[in-house]
Amino acid sequence: MEIRNLTTFLKVTELKSFSKAAEALDYSQSAVTVQIQQLERELGVQLFDRIGKNVSITQYGMDFVSYARDVVSAVSRASAFATSNDDLTGTVRVGTLDSLMTASFADIVPAFRKRFPKVLCNVHGDNVTRLKELLIKNELDLIYTLDEQLHDPQFIKVYEAEEDIIVVTNISNPIARRDGVCLADLVGHPFVLMNRNNAYRDQFDIELARHGLVIDPFCELESDVLVLRLLSENPEYLSVLPRYTVEKSIHEQQLAIIPVQDCVMRQWRQLIYHKNKVVTPQIQGMLDTIVETTKKAE
Repeated sequence: MEIRNLTTFLKVTELKSFSKAAEALDYSQSAVTVQIQQLERELGVQLFDRIGKNVSITQYGMDFVSYARDVVSAVSRASAFATSNDDLTGTVRVGTLDSLMTASFADIVPAFRKRFPKVLCNVHGDNVTRLKELLIKNELDLIYTLDEQLHDPQFIKVYEAEEDIIVVTNISNPIARRDGVCLADLVGHPFVLMNRNNAYRDQFDIELARHGLVIDPFCELESDVLVLRLLSENPEYLSVLPRYTVEKSIHEQQLAIIPVQDCVMRQWRQLIYHKNKVVTPQIQGMLDTIVETTKKAE
């Protein structure tokens, strides 16, 4: 059983197309067809249904994916066995939220470079929905997100940690020193919020709707860095952010958490990759670096 055929099988499975797999692997479409046929003869089962121009994976094919991925990943690691991390090259494509990029990757990137000095680290910021789409399209190797707990069989979860979503303001704002603050008490205050379709903004909107309340922010942003600056320079402003985003500002006594007694919001930081992804030593190194760096900071 040739590794080349297994790699082609995984690419066809990922792209759901012989022609797209051929283009991605720089093969002719006939070469891809021959390789899949060879693999099917060796296994004695049909891995794909070919109906007209459509290609769909069979149950046999779905059952075989994990075996093929394990073999290709093992061969990749074995090929790198005698190669030190200092000599490995290539690119690792990481997707994350802008807030996590700001809070975590200033530590992750140097730690990864120290381990893999010749590997390019490509970090892409986007919203959770888009990051998942890019992961499925194999335009990212792994993603580190903040979202509801993910229970999707097409993804492998490497790390998960619960994260508080908090209402925050300038430490000089009188509401930060009040006891017994309720969500209704926040209506009418000037809010700076992240754009809609942001995971923790959406959760805040759901909490407001659950209490029959509406808060109209005067400003919506994509950058949590700008939110923090606005809060620091304008004592009357409020916002909703993950705790990890504001830890430094709280420690420096610039910002304060408003303990809203009837509004508890939590999400999960999650590090995932696609189940069909061949995990190279470089990708495994990035996964390990993110987990180790994150746990060290906890």
